[in-house]
Amino acid sequence: MDFSKFKTSDWLKIGGAAVFLIFGFMDWVTIDYKGFEGLGGGSTSGGNVFDFFWTGTLPWILVLATAVITFRLATGSMKEGGQPWGLIMLGATALAALLLLIRVVFNPLEGKDAVEAFGGEVGRGIGMILSAVGGFLAFAGALKGFTEGGGSLSDLKDMNKMKSQFGSSGGGQAPPPPPPPPPPR
Repeated sequence: MDFSKFKTSDWLKIGGAAVFLIFGFMDWVTIDYKGFEGLGGGSTSGGNVFDFFWTGTLPWILVLATAVITFRLATGSMKEGGQPWGLIMLGATALAALLLLIRVVFNPLEGKDAVEAFGGEVGRGIGMILSAVGGFLAFAGALKGFTEGGGSLSDLKDMNKMKSQFGSSGGGQAPPPPPPPPPPR
C-alpha cells in the first residue's frame, strides 16, 4: 500500500474518523451528585455514541463512511466514477459536525431535570468532547479536499453548478424524449 498517495486532507478525514471511532465508545455523559443528600456524594459517567441517535450515531456513520470512501479512493480500490465525492463527503461531514456541535452545546439528557433538582450536575464526558473533535477534523479534511479538487466555497451557493457536478444540466430543462419504438415487422 502506497501511503504517499494520501494527501493532507485524506489524513485529516481518516484521522478524524479514527478519533471518532475510538472515543465514540467512551463516556459521553458525566453526572456529579455531590449535592444528593444521603448518598455521600460522588460522580459517575456513562453513555456512548449509540445512546444519542441523531447527534451521535448518525454523525458516527457519516464520518466513518467518509473515511472508508477516502481510503478506497486514495488507494485506488475505488474509482471516482463520475460521482462528485469531494462534494458528497463535504456535505456528509458538514452535517455530522453540525449535529455534533448541537450535542456538545445543548447536551440534553433524559432525566437531567430530576438530577439537577436534587443538586446534581450533568456534564459532557471526555468521549463526547473528543468525538466532536474527531468529527470537526474530518469536516476540515473534507473541506480541504473539496478545495483541492477544484471546488470553491462560492460554488456551494450556485445550484446550477451543484447540479452539474451530479450530471444534471442544471438549467431546469426536461430530459430529451425517448427514441421512438422500432417499426413493426
